[in-house]
Amino acid sequence: MKLAPRTFRIQWDLHAWAGVVASLFLFVIFFCGVFSLFREELEVWQEPALHAAPGGGPAPSFDALMAHLTKQGPLPRGAHVGFLTHEETRFVTAYVFPPGEPREFWLDPVTGAELTPRSRLSSELYWMHFFYRVPRGMELTGLLAIASLAALVSGLWIHLKDLRQQWWRFRPSQKPRFSASDAHKVLGVFGLPFTAMMGWTGAVLCLSALAGQGLTATVFDRNPRRVSELAGYAQPVREAAHADAVMRPIDELVSRARAAVPGATGTPRYVELQLHGDANAWAGVFFQLEPLGADHFAFIDSVSGAPLSTSREYATPSFSFERVLFDLHYAHYGGLLLKLLYALLAFAMCAVILTGNLIWLERRDSQREHLGNRLLERLTVGVSGGLVFGTSVYFAANRALPEMPRRADWEFGLFLGAWALAAVLTLVPRASSRQAGVVLCMGAAALFGGVVVADVAFREANLFTAISRGLPPVFISELLLCALALGCGGLARGLARKRPPEALRAPLGTPPHGYQV
Repeated sequence: MKLAPRTFRIQWDLHAWAGVVASLFLFVIFFCGVFSLFREELEVWQEPALHAAPGGGPAPSFDALMAHLTKQGPLPRGAHVGFLTHEETRFVTAYVFPPGEPREFWLDPVTGAELTPRSRLSSELYWMHFFYRVPRGMELTGLLAIASLAALVSGLWIHLKDLRQQWWRFRPSQKPRFSASDAHKVLGVFGLPFTAMMGWTGAVLCLSALAGQGLTATVFDRNPRRVSELAGYAQPVREAAHADAVMRPIDELVSRARAAVPGATGTPRYVELQLHGDANAWAGVFFQLEPLGADHFAFIDSVSGAPLSTSREYATPSFSFERVLFDLHYAHYGGLLLKLLYALLAFAMCAVILTGNLIWLERRDSQREHLGNRLLERLTVGVSGGLVFGTSVYFAANRALPEMPRRADWEFGLFLGAWALAAVLTLVPRASSRQAGVVLCMGAAALFGGVVVADVAFREANLFTAISRGLPPVFISELLLCALALGCGGLARGLARKRPPEALRAPLGTPPHGYQV
């Protein structure tokens, strides 16, 4: 099917503008999405103290954990306490939310040892996937997901008539306009189902809260609880009685919750205690999630032990639908091989984004005569290459920084600082964008590879010993670092060997001349 000239122009402009405007944000989303897939594995890797406590042991006693927790000081009446278990290690994360600053503890239920958290690497990269630290970052991510869908649909429509011819065509030795176009089309076509699924699920998940606010204000008479009930997220509403009461043992509450919910087995994923010590206290017990399946949880009265409600009462089509989308988005249903495939496709989408910007520049201004186009070229290199380099600095800082107060803040600050510095240096007029890309990729490859080598040399759990020590998460994380080192090194080598056109070597402030595509 051949499009009419006017229709083709409209679709081309939609595809180009949606892609260019959202490109750098989408690069951050897809690149950090790789680390989101391996968040739990990286959570173990980043804390060497966890390497001595692999999972697979007996179920933890939540009463023993509470006893360890109260050694830090008595809990005030009405406190909110949560226990998060981890399959990869026997440590349990305890959260205390009294009035004031929330506190976090890592507790070993076997020895009672407490671990001081030293890093937020996995969490920060996961949050960066949807710009959590940016005001309205979740909604921004949802809008970017819609922009990616618009670019996807318009691009497919533009190239549909030539799809069979262009399916396998790739000419890396040709000029940038053609080689980048081939890579853009081939990777885009092969990643089409993945990108469509990611864009759709990401848009729904990120914009669901905004949609709920709209429904609350317009349909449900400003009653947010009604929207929560329809979405399947409502919880018991109990006001504090302001009277002391004797709490039932937490392990008993867990057993009662397990008996109240058919299909609930194993160790709970999360146990929360609300209004602890109060006569109206209650507990929420959430069991391990089944991929693409139903949730199992129960709310129990902490004083009487009577079930208040279970997942059967809260089950709604909206909740089940959103759970399926979440599992699809984060590859919770196919094991390690599917995660690896997702990661490979996410890297491919990063390449599609970068080649798309290059196509835009070559088509509109092959000689980079306009300052805005030269700026876009350098920002593309600085933001994307800077993020990769900053991430490598983050991993290196996790291993190199000594123990110190606010260590996690220092790690995160170095990550942001390296990213920002790389982006700024790319804008230096006398340096070419290609040279900047080579330097950033080489630096990232050296740091990613250096972390793996240092672990092999100085740490008992490393790439070669993690499996035998019962620590698959460490092995997977080290394997990811190796892949990043090899990929960055290969990209740096390719950029360095290919002679850049004049447009890529010219200073930022002066338009180049004489370069023809």
